[in-house]
Amino acid sequence: MRHRPLLAALPLLLIAGTAAAQQPPPGPGGRFRQRQAQPAPAPTPDPAAPAAAPVDGDAPAAATPTAPGDTTAPTAPADAAKPGDPQDPARAEPTPQAPPNPLAVSPDVAARIGSDLAEPPPPPPVGATTHKYFPYYEERKGDYRFRLLPPLYLEHTRGLPTSTAGATTTGTASQEDRESLIAVAYYNRRSPKVDADVVFPLFWRVRDDDSHLLVVGPFVHRQAPGENDNWLAPLYFQGERKDGGYFHMPALLTTSHWNQTGAFTLVGPYFRTRTNANVDLGIAPLFFHGDNGDTDGAHKTYTLIPPLLFYTRSREIDENRLTIIGPIVSETNLKRRIFDVAPFFFHIEGRPEALGKRESHTTLFPFFHYGHTDDVSLFIVPGYLRRMTKTADTMLTPFYSHAETRNGATSFTVAGPILPLFFKYSDKDTGASSLTILPLFSYGHSPIGRSILTPLYGRWDTYGISRSHWVFPTFTLSNDLDGWEADMHPLIYLGRSGTSSHTVIAPFFWDFANPTGRTTIGFPVYWRFADTQKDSVTQVAANTVYLQKRVSGGLDWQFHIVPFFSYGENPSGYFWNVLFGLAGYERAGATAKVKAFWIPIQVAGGSGSGPSKNAAWAN
Repeated sequence: MRHRPLLAALPLLLIAGTAAAQQPPPGPGGRFRQRQAQPAPAPTPDPAAPAAAPVDGDAPAAATPTAPGDTTAPTAPADAAKPGDPQDPARAEPTPQAPPNPLAVSPDVAARIGSDLAEPPPPPPVGATTHKYFPYYEERKGDYRFRLLPPLYLEHTRGLPTSTAGATTTGTASQEDRESLIAVAYYNRRSPKVDADVVFPLFWRVRDDDSHLLVVGPFVHRQAPGENDNWLAPLYFQGERKDGGYFHMPALLTTSHWNQTGAFTLVGPYFRTRTNANVDLGIAPLFFHGDNGDTDGAHKTYTLIPPLLFYTRSREIDENRLTIIGPIVSETNLKRRIFDVAPFFFHIEGRPEALGKRESHTTLFPFFHYGHTDDVSLFIVPGYLRRMTKTADTMLTPFYSHAETRNGATSFTVAGPILPLFFKYSDKDTGASSLTILPLFSYGHSPIGRSILTPLYGRWDTYGISRSHWVFPTFTLSNDLDGWEADMHPLIYLGRSGTSSHTVIAPFFWDFANPTGRTTIGFPVYWRFADTQKDSVTQVAANTVYLQKRVSGGLDWQFHIVPFFSYGENPSGYFWNVLFGLAGYERAGATAKVKAFWIPIQVAGGSGSGPSKNAAWAN
């Protein structure tokens, strides 16, 4: 459906008509043809002319032979004279020729890329322009005509018959495309493909090929091959298509649309939706139902009625059926049958005749439960639990419990667990056993060791590897293959492990030693840090400081009684100071210095006046 009202375009049409009248006609060949240069005729080859000589040993290129009756020029050899060469002054470069319609698209290309253009625009009119000014303005050029009588009448026409030398040559009445605007209210168009009668906005009658549209106020009717639409806006909307249709009535809360693959209908609270064979329908919020419509062994349905607390579901593929009515639940599948009355009664029954196993489970909460299969049974009542398998047996009560596993190879007995006073465990396979009578005694043994524990004493042995003792309240003694340790928590810790040792009497004495060094602290008056790898010592005892380190040629050490006196030696000399330099003396090789009021004065040796290494360290 296409229509082009000209009311809004009136000023543009007047300008376009005037411009077309002032422009000279381009001629039959178009504007590009007038400027196109005619290509020079191809030269006729002379049969008697010798062939071009070969270049650099190449064979001479022969001209392409022509068939008998072929009037096209033969193809020149590759080494023929180039345009502009002195040997061929008559030859010139050809001028490319533009296509007659540059915007034309072949049917194959149009089918591949697609387009929303209904039809290409008509070519520009050809011929002289004539004008007429009374009783209305008229402009004519070729098959084009424009008429104007403002504001009553406007007309634009294409496809009119044209005349050449007094004879009609192109254009027929069947190709005429006329558009008219009358009194700025009525639009009319007549053409081979489109007809339109429009009285905006009340009346529309439009034809577009086989499609017809009629609009009269709120009423709309459209008819096309295989489809139609009928509207009475905003009350009624209906339409049909080749594969479906639609129907809408908003005032009645009704809507529906359908096609070959699905449909949807809504009428107030009622709805129905379909996707292929799958259908869901209901009356919200009272009733819901669904059916997938499968006939190949995967059929599924469901029904939900919320006010009745009712739900049912079925699946054909696994023979599953579930029904819920209030607190009652019933389900059947290939493995089990289930029946529950929540939250008090629960029952499961196996289906060995299908894919299930022989089993049964019943619960009456909170009083009773019993379940069994071919391998396991479980029985529970308040204060008692018994579970049995082919290899294990477990019994639990508030005062006595017993468990056996691995066909009796292991056993565990407890007097409890509410009042756990007695424990007994044995494992015949490993030879381990234990016995505990709280709070008096606990004993255990195995092939690798034994243990004993009383309120005052405990001992743990791992044969040939370690032994530990505990004596009330906090004394422990242990030894193993690497060493020993004796502790009295949290004050005393003594021990040795391999080449390392420690002694701690908290919080006053701390001593840690290993092959790389030793740290000793007598808090708070004594601190000593020794590094055996570097042969260095840092020691602080009250107000004395001792420093030592290994240097080239021997030891470099010094001793300070802070702040009164300092003395030190190294391989090259020695020094002493009173009050860190109030008076002092230093010897470094042949150099000697004295200090008076912290000022160093050189008295022997080199001429340098800076402090020596000994003096710097001493200071």
